[in-house]
Amino acid sequence: MKKIFTLFIASLFSLSLLAFDGTRLSISSASISKELKIEIDGRKFSMKNNSITVGYMGEGYHQVKIFRDSKRNGFGFGRKEDIVYNGSIILRRGFHTDITVNRFGKVLIDERRIDRNDDWYQEEDDVYENDDYGYDNGNGNGNGGWNGGYGNVMKAGEFEDLKQSLRKEWFESNRLQSVKFVIDKNNFTTKQVKELMLLFTFEKNRLEIAKYAYPKTVDKQNYYQVNEVLTFNSSKEELVKFVRRG
Repeated sequence: MKKIFTLFIASLFSLSLLAFDGTRLSISSASISKELKIEIDGRKFSMKNNSITVGYMGEGYHQVKIFRDSKRNGFGFGRKEDIVYNGSIILRRGFHTDITVNRFGKVLIDERRIDRNDDWYQEEDDVYENDDYGYDNGNGNGNGGWNGGYGNVMKAGEFEDLKQSLRKEWFESNRLQSVKFVIDKNNFTTKQVKELMLLFTFEKNRLEIAKYAYPKTVDKQNYYQVNEVLTFNSSKEELVKFVRRG
C-alpha cells in the first residue's frame, strides 16, 4: 500500500511539472499607431491588440522577423516593408521569451522561467498554438499561420492520458491502429512523436508511426530527432527519404 501511495504522489508531481514543461514566445509593441507583422520560422502572423503569444514551439533556435508597412512612395502608390527586427532567438524548455518593440522602435528581448506562483509572471488568456491569427500572402489559402494551417495541437495533459491509454493495448497491432486514429484528429510536436514511437517494441511499427505522424507535426525542422528512436540504419535512411519526398 505504501508503495502504491508513493507512486501515486510521484505521478501527481510529474503531471504538475508538465504544466511548466513547454516554451512560449510573446511579441508585443508599445506603440498603438504602428501596426506590426510577425514572421516566425517562415510562418506569418498578424498581431491582435499589439501583442501575440505562441506556444508549442520546439526548443532551440527560431528565426523571428518583425516588420511594418512604411509610408507610400513618392508616386503615391505601393508600400514597402521596414524591417524592425530580423534575428535568431533560442527558446528554452520551461521559459517564456518576451520580445518588446518600444515606442522608439527599439527591440528588447528578455526571458523568464514559467512560474505561475511568481507575482511578476502574468499568464496570458490566449496562447495561440495554431493559425488562428496567421495571415497568408494574398492567395487566400489561409495557410500562412503557424503550423502551416493546422491547429488542434495536443496539450501536455491530454498527451499523457493518451500514452496511459495506449499502454493498456496488449497487442501492438491494436495499439498501432489506435495511434493512427488519434494522429488523424490531432497535431503533435517532434518530442511527442518520439514518445509515441517508444510505446512500440518492433522497429517496423516505430518507423510506420514516424512516417504517419510527419504530416501532422508542427515543428518539422526538428524531425531529424526521431531518428534517435530508430535502431537500424536502414530504417533511418528510409525515414530520411520519406521526409525528403514529403
